[in-house]
Amino acid sequence: MANSHVTRTLTRLQTIALSLTAQITLFLFLSMLVIWMLLFSSYPAVHDPFHALRHALYLIPCH
Repeated sequence: MANSHVTRTLTRLQTIALSLTAQITLFLFLSMLVIWMLLFSSYPAVHDPFHALRHALYLIPCH
């Protein structure tokens, strides 16, 4: 009885993890995280190449 419950739970988790909706959500979240880190970074090696883009967007003050 316990074994069948574990098997059903693992099957449900596998279905959720591999679903297209979960994959798209994860992709969008990770993409937005990377973009946010690039645009709001104050680390000079990252900030300097994206400096002009920050000003061009008129949304992100950096000074």
